[in-house]
Amino acid sequence: MTETETIILNSGQCKYGTCYACGWGKKKYPVNIEKLKKRVKQVNLEDIRKVKIYESGSFLDDNQFPKEFREWMINYLKEKNVKELVVESLPNFVNDDKLEEFKGLELTIAIGLEAADDEVLKEYGKPFRVKDYQKATEKIHKQGQKVKTYLMVNIPFSKEDTLKKSIQYALKHSDKIVLINTYPHNQSKLFQDWVEGKWKPLNKEEFTEKVKKWKNNPKVSIEFENYYFIPKFTEKHKKRKELKGCSKELITHPHYEVWQDYFQRFYKKPEEKSILLLLPCSYRKPYYKSQTHKKIYKALKETDKEEKIHRVVLSSPGIIPVDKCDNYPFKDYDWPEWEETPEVKQKYIEINKERVKKYLQNHQYEKIFAYFKPDSESWKAINKAAQGLNIDIENILKEETYEEIKNQKNPVTNKKALKELTKRIKKEL
Repeated sequence: MTETETIILNSGQCKYGTCYACGWGKKKYPVNIEKLKKRVKQVNLEDIRKVKIYESGSFLDDNQFPKEFREWMINYLKEKNVKELVVESLPNFVNDDKLEEFKGLELTIAIGLEAADDEVLKEYGKPFRVKDYQKATEKIHKQGQKVKTYLMVNIPFSKEDTLKKSIQYALKHSDKIVLINTYPHNQSKLFQDWVEGKWKPLNKEEFTEKVKKWKNNPKVSIEFENYYFIPKFTEKHKKRKELKGCSKELITHPHYEVWQDYFQRFYKKPEEKSILLLLPCSYRKPYYKSQTHKKIYKALKETDKEEKIHRVVLSSPGIIPVDKCDNYPFKDYDWPEWEETPEVKQKYIEINKERVKKYLQNHQYEKIFAYFKPDSESWKAINKAAQGLNIDIENILKEETYEEIKNQKNPVTNKKALKELTKRIKKEL
């Protein structure tokens, strides 16, 4: 009996919902004891030793999880021979009476201290202070139970020594601590700070450097990603009218910049995609619904090696892997090329040169191709990026072919150009 099972329970709402990086605490669910029981019963607990309960808020908050449900669940777990239980709670709800409820189980209460610094906690919006956390841990340990403490790496408002002091403090009061990379939820104030360029999350290398001193400590767990993370803009954020037009300012729209930061430092390309194919955008969004991309995809299918090809678009928002093109703002922008001025064209080239360069510095491919009109600003940006990195990027649409077809409507969908695309990819594979 060594298995662990995780159960996510959505009930009520965090009493406070004030944390700077948290959006979960703003979500509200109905409190329904029978539905909670049903959710627990759905999980197969045969031969399970440990159960972990995750919720947005506090399991010990009666308004979120009524005492009646907690007592039922505790008895149910005992009947199933579960020995260990991990729940999350703010220290505000930890008291002797509630701890008594868990007698007969090896209980661990996970507390999001985040930082052992009252000034940081105040600015961050935590509804408690360090002394409250310590009192809660003492009560838990007095009952013979355990404490797990979450600390945030790169938490806003922190000082240079905040993380070190917080770890030293938490180790004294915890049986286990978890160092978590700070990511902002889309409804949080911290997400807006990222949009405005006031703060950035750490990439894996930066995070690893911050926590390397404690990686071999048996009481410390390290989590670079503790949930699936992509930039998500709420309807409040989305301003589609701003994304239509052609200007120097629009190329560096804050929503584009956040996504480019994500693609450069956090995005993970599919492992099987060993060949990068950079492609032009299309008027119709998402791209795969356009005639341009449908014809390109058909040509790629004829190679019989389509699964190896990673399709990535370059356009005014920057680098856009096609597997993410369904997200805002990539299906919402409109860049009318005929409105481009010489100044806008130059800005487009310089900005996208850097975007391509940073993307390629962080993602490895066996081979890189492009498929653009040779006189396009996108190809010029790619070519400049390649020169800056001292690498070769081949544009499959050759100048001599382009000269023959450039006066035709949408040359990249010309049969001769598409045939060359298929032939070149086949040759490589």
